Amino acid sequence: MASEQGRLTELDDATCRQLLASHRVGRIAINGEPSPEVLPVDYVLRDDGLIFHTGLGAKQEAAVRGQPATFQIDGVDAARRSGWSVMVRGRLVLTEELESPNLPEPMPGGERPYVVHLSIDDISGRRIPPDRGWVMPGRVWHGQDATDLMG
Repeated sequence: MASEQGRLTELDDATCRQLLASHRVGRIAINGEPSPEVLPVDYVLRDDGLIFHTGLGAKQEAAVRGQPATFQIDGVDAARRSGWSVMVRGRLVLTEELESPNLPEPMPGGERPYVVHLSIDDISGRRIPPDRGWVMPGRVWHGQDATDLMG
């Protein structure tokens, strides 16, 4: 995929999933009171969705109610004014998937006994490339394959 510097381009489904698989922490947006909440979560990508731990609170309550949510990850190179982002839209549900060997360890700071699944009903991604490929320490991204962004 050739693109001009600073031109916003869409990422295909495979690249979005590749980026999701290569990261472990993202942000989940849910409807809260009195306003929407955006919260960090550690997660694992599954074929049909994302899995993460949570404790009692907004994320657990949203999952019990089967509410819609939006999940997001990104990478930014501020010095070169370029970056990418991936968004997943779906529904939250509590799951019994407690024994999976790939389930992420809960973030420190409290007990997180609940496991939540966010379905992938819609996935999209965009990037603004720099003029000579995406540069991160020791890596360059020249096309639509995101393997060079994986750490």
